[in-house]
Amino acid sequence: MKIDIKSVLKTLLFTLENGKSLSHGISLLSQSSPTKKERSFFVGIYKELQEGATFSQSLKKSKVASLEVANFIAMAEQGTNFKKSLANIISYIEVKENFERESNDKITLPFIYFTFAFFIVIGVTFFGVPYQISKSQEYTPEIVALITEHLQTAQTMADILFVMLAIVFSYFIILMIALFSKSNMLQLLAKEIGLVLPFVSKIIKKFDKFILFSMMSEMLKSGISFQKGVASALEMTTITHYKKALAFTLQSIKYDGKLLFHSDLYEVLEQKLMLGVGSSIQIGNVMSEMSKSSQLEALRLSTHFFRGITLVSILLMAFAVFIEFYTIVLTQIIIQKGLIDLTKGIG
Repeated sequence: MKIDIKSVLKTLLFTLENGKSLSHGISLLSQSSPTKKERSFFVGIYKELQEGATFSQSLKKSKVASLEVANFIAMAEQGTNFKKSLANIISYIEVKENFERESNDKITLPFIYFTFAFFIVIGVTFFGVPYQISKSQEYTPEIVALITEHLQTAQTMADILFVMLAIVFSYFIILMIALFSKSNMLQLLAKEIGLVLPFVSKIIKKFDKFILFSMMSEMLKSGISFQKGVASALEMTTITHYKKALAFTLQSIKYDGKLLFHSDLYEVLEQKLMLGVGSSIQIGNVMSEMSKSSQLEALRLSTHFFRGITLVSILLMAFAVFIEFYTIVLTQIIIQKGLIDLTKGIG
């Protein structure tokens, strides 16, 4: 079942701004839903809220929202200004949708090139080379030997191209799934793989840092203590390096009474900024700026990534065309040359 989580959150925000409760908003959604399945879904959430469950727990159970949105809402529920946090969550979803829309525009051309190159590889491997080998049997053993060696080279190049296509396309797909997949399981798996890949890992980390700092900023600005905010963030982040950094900060507060920040999460300038503030609200404001900076950096890195993917796809497409020429046209040239040489020998 597909639920537009942004529309749901906008309806709930409108309800809260008019002085109604969250449960009332869910009840309105159940009444206005166009399908029986959606009505049943919202009725189920309404019952869970009445039984004491939180809205974020219901979303995680139903899996209609992405993991980061559900986590964002869970952290907002711990604050004192849920309405403001909800507005920021909607803003985050819009930023992500715009990013996804821009990314989809940028991937159209490389996807076309990948597809053409892939079909050329398949054609050369399963049709071109076998056909040329079967036709070569009509000629003398000398010409057959020349063609066989030539076609083996063509097949080797096709195999190399296939491996290159698989590697580049895997990079491409892993990043898209890690950032935009609607399946939480697939997204987590893609993130784990992407975090060990050069360049892709930087984009994933920057994007998750943007999300993490946004969530922590909202909690701190809502009046939650920094220690509690870090503890909540530690439970919700899925990146091991960030968990390590947050655990390091939490331990420094608990056991040493100091505020220390690990380089796995905070850059040198960010560490200095964090050490220069006092209250949790001030830290929240600084984290808000750091979140925006991480967002811009993630967008910049992704732009470079898609440009690189486009350039590589063009080069792979050119290589595929060359292999096709090498397999079909050059094979005929070799046959003609072989026949001419044999004719000269006879003469």
